[in-house]
Amino acid sequence: MGWKVDSPESVQEKVEAIHDLASDDAVAAVVTTDFLRRPAVASKAMADDTARHAVNEAQFDRFRQQAQFVHQEAAPQLQRMEHGAQFMDLVAACAQFVATAGRIVPNLRGEHYDDGERETIGRGLSRVRAAADWIENAVTRGEVDLDEQLEKLLKGSGE
Repeated sequence: MGWKVDSPESVQEKVEAIHDLASDDAVAAVVTTDFLRRPAVASKAMADDTARHAVNEAQFDRFRQQAQFVHQEAAPQLQRMEHGAQFMDLVAACAQFVATAGRIVPNLRGEHYDDGERETIGRGLSRVRAAADWIENAVTRGEVDLDEQLEKLLKGSGE
């Protein structure tokens, strides 16, 4: 009838008394945590699909919050690492080109190339110069966009 008993005796009366005492979420959280530390209680609670689902959702929410925090905390270090990797890639690309040219060019002594071969090498060198200029603009001015002519040149479809 909505009346509260002074000394709860039945299971339902005790449950209602606990609910009344734990109406505040902070109190309910502490009591629930204490109860879930009891293996038999935790086992029975996880047998309830709704309770298990609520616990799983809370775990996922907590994981998402921790992951977001870690990502925010790590962002500057990740950016520095990415910058370092990009720097090393550029240095390696330049070194690879120079090393390859240094290996090939000395062996060209006495070689004769026809007009078609010279034109092919010339187109390749134009692409290399365009790429080198593009890298230089990206590094010195922060300009990374390809203009239409440069894009065609790098793809090998125009000069």
